Amino acid sequence: MKTSKLLAFLLAAAIIAPAAAGCDDKNNNAADNQPATSFNTNEELEPMTPPAEHGPVGENEMAAELGKEISANDTDFTLNSVIDGGTSDDGKKFLYLDITLRNDTDNAYTLSTLNNFYIITPGNEELYSDVRAQLYAQKKFNEEKFFTDPFDIPSNGQFSGIIGGYTVDAELTDFTLCFFPTGKDPLAKETVFKYNITAADIKPADPAILK
Repeated sequence: MKTSKLLAFLLAAAIIAPAAAGCDDKNNNAADNQPATSFNTNEELEPMTPPAEHGPVGENEMAAELGKEISANDTDFTLNSVIDGGTSDDGKKFLYLDITLRNDTDNAYTLSTLNNFYIITPGNEELYSDVRAQLYAQKKFNEEKFFTDPFDIPSNGQFSGIIGGYTVDAELTDFTLCFFPTGKDPLAKETVFKYNITAADIKPADPAILK
């Protein structure tokens, strides 16, 4: 009788052992599949800063004069001259801008000819800066004088140099030059400075700035 009970016990143990081992494997696999990092759903997240709201582009037009400082958005801007940099192989004219800009804030920022400047022709066509004109200027002007896009404006500091340019018809002599003093927000284009440029305002490049 004892022998029968012993055999029954050993048989039951043999059956239970593999099952228990299987449970351990499942538990191990479940642990392996747990994510390495857990998150506290009760943790407060930093609120996102909503984007600044802007009014219509160019709603505040300010007439500006060549060689005279004009100010808006903590920016003091002077268009010193419009430069005729030369002619392309296909007879187009390259125009550049000699500017001085002071940043009156504690924040440095970046501007670009493409985003901040454009030309309006007498036929109301809008012309934007051209890569071909910039490549031409890199060959023609001293590196200390010409700045490619984008260019940096220091905090509480001043930027001076030649930027651009524009590839225009050789006959274009009269046009409106527009500048957005956006500061650190490239979308802040509510204010625009407008210059009425004539043939008398376009000057050949000074030999001192040429290579």
